[in-house]
Amino acid sequence: MKNPIRISGFLMFLMIIFSGFSANALEKEETSNTPGEAEFTVLGLCGMCKERIEQAAYSVRGVRRAEWDQESQKLSVRYRPNRTSQEEIERTIAKAGHDTENFLTSDEKHANLHHCCVYPRDPEKLKTSKRYDEE
Repeated sequence: MKNPIRISGFLMFLMIIFSGFSANALEKEETSNTPGEAEFTVLGLCGMCKERIEQAAYSVRGVRRAEWDQESQKLSVRYRPNRTSQEEIERTIAKAGHDTENFLTSDEKHANLHHCCVYPRDPEKLKTSKRYDEE
């Protein structure tokens, strides 16, 4: 018969090793699921703009919440950083036809918005900001 102290010592060793692995796994899982939050400017004028902006934000994989405020022109988003980024969200919204803090929509997309949605654009920003399809 084997020594019971050796067996219990070996079992204790295995428990310590496996508890370390599971703690690391839980820590990594919590980190990857920590939501990212951002608030940035998105230009628009009306309820149709709100719907288009929020729909574009939600179309990005990893976005969990998107709320655009018409008065402040701010979009608040909550997203999973391991799935997307603020840059990707802004690019997608600009692609849908709305200028954001860091990216511009194309002149064609802006001109093709519904007449009540065509917002005034800042000429200085048009010179300095980059388009959504530029690197």
